[in-house]
Amino acid sequence: MLTREIIMEKAREYGADLCGFGDVSLFAGTDPQRNPLCILPTAKSVLGFAFRTPRALYETAERGYQYANLTTMGVKVLDEECSEIFLLKMARLIENEGYDACVQRRVSNLRIKGDHTQNPEVVDTYELSLAEAVAPGKPAPDVILDFAQAAEICGMGKAGRTGSVLTPRFGPFQRFVFIVTNLPFETYDAPFSQDLCDGCMECAKACKGNAIDEHGLDTWQCSVYYRGAHSSNPYMTDEILADEPDREAILRGEKRFDRESARAIYPKLDFLPSHLKGYSPCMCGKACDLACYRHLMARRAELQKECDKR
Repeated sequence: MLTREIIMEKAREYGADLCGFGDVSLFAGTDPQRNPLCILPTAKSVLGFAFRTPRALYETAERGYQYANLTTMGVKVLDEECSEIFLLKMARLIENEGYDACVQRRVSNLRIKGDHTQNPEVVDTYELSLAEAVAPGKPAPDVILDFAQAAEICGMGKAGRTGSVLTPRFGPFQRFVFIVTNLPFETYDAPFSQDLCDGCMECAKACKGNAIDEHGLDTWQCSVYYRGAHSSNPYMTDEILADEPDREAILRGEKRFDRESARAIYPKLDFLPSHLKGYSPCMCGKACDLACYRHLMARRAELQKECDKR
């Protein structure tokens, strides 16, 4: 019989750094396009796992020493290699016991119908705008989990201002995967209730493209500066964007981009190879996440000092 303890032990053995157990009933009322019960109607549980992203990948990008590795090792390899092998091993473990295991890794370049946001990490995203349900009352394919919601229900963390899920142990530095399964458990983790994001706005101050404000992240604005439209990009030369009438405003992070204008400028921001992998090199170094992490760690240190004084 598979228990929580066995699942956690195997998850660590297979390479996961975090593990959480979510009760599928807590997804009640979720948009059918996001609901795990629309993936597996007999589901009892959603299992969450996370793989830490090496902090040094962000540090070296911020210092201007190395850029491509952040997206390659910190995104592509974790999402498309480590996670996939991990999920298949965990699925085999569960299905060998007679249960179903619907593995869920991040679908980086797909958006459900009606979701017009962009994932800055990839060359471009594609909204499934032509998808239609196979029968009345059913969601249109594909059903794609809301990873932030799933992580919260699994007790692992909670989304901050930029949408990145923050965890007590790693801040924003991890990648998540999930398994929707009809394997039941006697106990589940309580949904994560702590607000790790305290509204400090350090992420907004660090963003070179002014893509973050009190309302959250403008994903199209983010995608342009993720690709290196700022003057701090060491690969930026006088010839790049020379035909743009707003070039100086772009380089200062003052130009505002939307869905159309962002896509129009993408081809001019091809500083490092991206098309073979389908991922855009992170030329901004995700300064927002690094600033967030430093703030979280500083706050943790202050709280520890206060505890030590008591």
